[in-house]
Amino acid sequence: MGSTIERESGGDGVGGGVKTTRAVVMEADDLRVVNACVAIGVGVALKWGVGCPAALEPQAWNLLSIFVSTVTGLVLKPMPIGAWAFGALTVALSTKTLTFVQGLSAITNEVVWLIVVTGFFARAFIKTGFGDRLALLFVSVAGHTTLSLAYGFQVAEALLSPAMPSTTARAAGVFVPVIKSLDKRTREYLIGQQIQGTSPTSTFLLSGAAQNFLAMQIALASGIPFSNPFNAWFVAASVPALVSLLATPMCVFMLDPPGLNETPEAPLAAAQRLSELGPLSSIEKKMVLSLSITVFLWVFGVQLGISAVVSAMIGMCFMLMFGVLSWDEALGQKGSWDTLIWFAVLVGFSGQLNAMGVVGWLSGFVSNYLVAQNLGMWGMFGALHCFYFFLHYFFASQSAHVGALYPAFLTLLLAAGVPPPLAALSLAFNTNNMGGLTHYASGQAAVYYGSGEISLRKLWKQGLYMSAVNFAIYGTVGMAWWKVIGLY
Repeated sequence: MGSTIERESGGDGVGGGVKTTRAVVMEADDLRVVNACVAIGVGVALKWGVGCPAALEPQAWNLLSIFVSTVTGLVLKPMPIGAWAFGALTVALSTKTLTFVQGLSAITNEVVWLIVVTGFFARAFIKTGFGDRLALLFVSVAGHTTLSLAYGFQVAEALLSPAMPSTTARAAGVFVPVIKSLDKRTREYLIGQQIQGTSPTSTFLLSGAAQNFLAMQIALASGIPFSNPFNAWFVAASVPALVSLLATPMCVFMLDPPGLNETPEAPLAAAQRLSELGPLSSIEKKMVLSLSITVFLWVFGVQLGISAVVSAMIGMCFMLMFGVLSWDEALGQKGSWDTLIWFAVLVGFSGQLNAMGVVGWLSGFVSNYLVAQNLGMWGMFGALHCFYFFLHYFFASQSAHVGALYPAFLTLLLAAGVPPPLAALSLAFNTNNMGGLTHYASGQAAVYYGSGEISLRKLWKQGLYMSAVNFAIYGTVGMAWWKVIGLY
């Protein structure tokens, strides 16, 4: 909402006292002052109340304070997220905490641009009607209830993960367009469970997500023997990931139920509507061809030397050439451009926190504290996993998290006496479980949140309770299974 200002002017000009009224001007009213003061106050308290540790440079502590204020603001939403992130970046630059190059370093991040470009795909799905067609197909097969539809999406996600190892691409290129074509009363639930459901589907296979390969490379470089990494990964992940996949839609359904669930007539109605749609239209065929080229490059990109973001850019170029989308329509995707701003700012901040030694200092502080507690092997195992997980609030990328913390925490687990295969694999699986912790925890979380179908508060709440659920699953079912297969 905004306030209205009406400007008037009068005089004794021609016509005798004619009064002219200027156009009504609407003032923006985006700022929530109390929430802004709280978010800023948290950063101020950290900077001057706690004070900079001797192990860190003042510049690094300044950045941590700004980052904490930024994240607090993203939760409290004193302003639109993009505006708040832009303001945080401006503070970091104006205080010379970061240079302009450092502050905008993530603008060239591939994941950031993959989110932007695949957002155009979602627009094309809706414009051409192909998204409606896919949604009707899903409903006709698994649409008796919203819950059964959620399980259908989870199965589809798991089946797609080997061919499309980018969880961000799967979210933006397939699931968001389909879900946005469904009944509005089901969307928030389906988006929420889909965010949390990427954890098990990314865990099943070594090829399920980019961070899996990085974790395995670090483990192998540390001397942990895996004669067949793909097989060892799948065997260890299969049972706990399957239980997590089955539990996720039900847990979200029970704690945050959809506005509509029972739809017994939906499959028949969807099948009838599909029949009425008839064959693909010309623009749908062009859309399918563009998407097929993109998916082909996603599947075989490693062999061809083409990254996921370049594959998406190629597909986008075909859509522009075929007339599936116009450039004006791409410019009109405000959600994609907004995500470019706030996600790039957070990725840049987290990267600079690592470069300035803040992340290393935090992990060292945690490790020293835990060692001093004399928790024993299994106590250290649980505590290190918990700290490793919740440190992800300082990261906007799972791969960055692995690169910064996985080697140190793996070393600590090994030093505590945890068997090497168990230490390496459990820590890698834990990385996947943090993908839905926040709206900036991963590329796919940013995509799903950017759809506008789920509130920030609900997403963070679901991230917390599904964290507890997954810890319980991996701590019971996972540990029992790993005992059976001989990891310890």
